[in-house]
Amino acid sequence: MKVIVAAAGTGGHINPGIAIANKIKEEEKNSEIVFIGTERGMEKNLVPHAGYELKTIDSYGIPRRLTIENMKRFFKTMKSVNEAKKIIREFKPDIIVGTGGYICVSVCMAARRLKVPYVIHESNVLPGIATKIFAKNAEKIFVGFEETKKNIKNKKLKIIVTGTPTKIKRLDYDETTIENKKTELGFDKTMPLVLIFGGSQGAQSINSSIIDIIKKNNHNNYQVLWAS
Repeated sequence: MKVIVAAAGTGGHINPGIAIANKIKEEEKNSEIVFIGTERGMEKNLVPHAGYELKTIDSYGIPRRLTIENMKRFFKTMKSVNEAKKIIREFKPDIIVGTGGYICVSVCMAARRLKVPYVIHESNVLPGIATKIFAKNAEKIFVGFEETKKNIKNKKLKIIVTGTPTKIKRLDYDETTIENKKTELGFDKTMPLVLIFGGSQGAQSINSSIIDIIKKNNHNNYQVLWAS
């Protein structure tokens, strides 16, 4: 099977795309998979690092405000549809997987024009603009949350709740192993441990808020494991 994965911008779009690609390779080892992204996003590093080829187009998505800069980006995005069509014609995929975000505008539009089937995976509870626009012509819509189905108004669509694919393997630790891990990391086993982590574009605001909380509160009675 030949698959194109359209994933760009942030880890919230790219990592599920990589996880999907990994699962396809696990199920069908001879599958050929190519990613379409941009030169600007995290895909530039994450996709090659995961072992997949990345082809880039100059896509920016659909502007929400009318400015000169946004108009320039809109015309670049329309031009990038032809760039995506060229990649699709050359690779000849059996199916295209879009993980939401602006890259889906160009790739799904190109797929629709070339009559190549595509599916969309939406990891967010609130679907993005690209998902809303191109959902009606998708073969299936996969979503991360049950609530997402309520936010996609077209009830005729084939919507399947899959959760959000992840590259991380689930590890089940017993209590003894957990306590040992805490000791290895230098934590006091008798004190509460708070894990703080934020992803993608939300990380900065979370980190800023946590700094303020720590400054204003006495944290001598708890410990923090902060992944930033």
